[in-house]
Amino acid sequence: MFLSERRPVAARRPAAADICPHTSRARLGYDRARVLLEMYAGLDLHQLRHSAATHLGEAEVPLQLIMGKTRHKNPRIAMRYVKPGPEAVAKVTEVLAPPRRTH
Repeated sequence: MFLSERRPVAARRPAAADICPHTSRARLGYDRARVLLEMYAGLDLHQLRHSAATHLGEAEVPLQLIMGKTRHKNPRIAMRYVKPGPEAVAKVTEVLAPPRRTH
């Protein structure tokens, strides 16, 4: 979560969900966080969203949950984050493979 440097004054107090319970600082808006991240880190805030969804896909989180987190309505769009690695493919292959005989 991106937080502002100052605590909000009473006249401009944001909703309780937008205040950090540990520091009492307000959460930055999307536009301000985007500007600061690009200015100081050279990153695009939207890239972080894609990175987070990709990490969820790598962790074998179901597509429905990734769609819920990213707010995608179309599964085809959210599927770009689900790229199963060799371990995941091997795991599925073991499920489908018949048991080996041991003689």
